[in-house]
Amino acid sequence: MAQSNSSVPVDSARYTLFKPTPRDQLRKLHPDRPGITQSAYTINPGHFQLETNLMRLRKGREDGGPRHRELLLNHAVLKMGVTERMDVQVKVESYSVEKEWPDDAAGPERHTGFGDVSVRVKRNLFGDDSGNWALAVSGYVTLPTGAAVGRGGLEGGLSIPVEYKIGEGTGLSMQVQGDIENDRETNSHYFALQPAATINHDFTKFLGSYAEVMSHWNAHTGRWRHLLNLGPEFTLSENVQFDMGAGIPLNAQTDREFFIGFTYRR
Repeated sequence: MAQSNSSVPVDSARYTLFKPTPRDQLRKLHPDRPGITQSAYTINPGHFQLETNLMRLRKGREDGGPRHRELLLNHAVLKMGVTERMDVQVKVESYSVEKEWPDDAAGPERHTGFGDVSVRVKRNLFGDDSGNWALAVSGYVTLPTGAAVGRGGLEGGLSIPVEYKIGEGTGLSMQVQGDIENDRETNSHYFALQPAATINHDFTKFLGSYAEVMSHWNAHTGRWRHLLNLGPEFTLSENVQFDMGAGIPLNAQTDREFFIGFTYRR
């Protein structure tokens, strides 16, 4: 999860994709995972960062309809620092298993396979290397490369993440995101809104925790979904972080989630 920046200010304008920032001058590790609240910080130019859901399980029953369950395996994001304030990201949904029980007495309908691919660009506006505040803007496009699984149509969106350093080891992250989503069954598009806020705290150099409240509304159903994400984070080194947690639904329309993943920077 995104954490407040405490690194020493660096003149990163000297560095580019082909002239990487020296490793002893890298910013603090700032993953976007495990929730949806993005970090307002970018990857140093010339470096890569991998963030992956090793496993994420979702299950629920929306509006009294059929039960459903999703198992997501290795849904990964690869980030590349391009300039001192911009990175490019590619998300690959490596493998998914989707099940739905139309009738409780019947067996499930099952779909598996490779999912969609998304491309995102993030631009930090200020605070990448110094200060208590950081602000960025991020846009993405999702390509419907999945066959039996995935969104089934082209999607895109824009988000504005902001971060504030509350104190040593404690940070607040907030985000507003607007999306154009696709309904697979009707092949129609609609607007969706996803606000989120996360607070994180480092107890030690090794152990931290986070709590995220996120919501989702779309014009297709006109309903809100609310989720509380909680869990620990383990900083194994300056370039490796491991996380796990649970998503607790705050209303009947929201799925329950369990997840485990890691971040690696090179």
